[in-house]
Amino acid sequence: MSQIKDKLIGIFEVKTERDLGGNEVKVKRYIHNRNRLHAYVRELSEREKFAAKQAGAETSILFRLNYNKKLCTGQYIEFRGNTYVIVSVDGFEYYKRDLTVRAEKVKPEVYDYEEYTEQ
Repeated sequence: MSQIKDKLIGIFEVKTERDLGGNEVKVKRYIHNRNRLHAYVRELSEREKFAAKQAGAETSILFRLNYNKKLCTGQYIEFRGNTYVIVSVDGFEYYKRDLTVRAEKVKPEVYDYEEYTEQ
C-alpha cells in the first residue's frame, strides 16, 4: 500500500514568555514557515492501539512526514481542526528521510499569539 503524503499539518511548540509589561504570554511557535507540512496520516488499527496500551502509551494516530531535525516529542500537531501531542518519533534507521510520529489527541489551548520560523 502506498503512503502518499497528501495531508497538510502544522507542528508547533508552546513557549511561555514575558511581554514588555512583565505579563506572561503563551506563544504558539511553529517549527516551519506559514506553509503547512505534507504528511501521510492514518489512525492506528485496534491491534496497534492494544499493543501501545500494553507498552503504557495511548497513541491514536500516526503521521509520516519528511525528516525535520526540529521535530521532537512534546510538540503538537494540528490536523483537520484537531490538536495532537507527539508521544514518539521514529527516524527509521537514522537515514534522515522520513519520520514516523505517533500522537495522541488533546484539547486545544488558547494562545496569546503565533510565530512562524523564517526559512
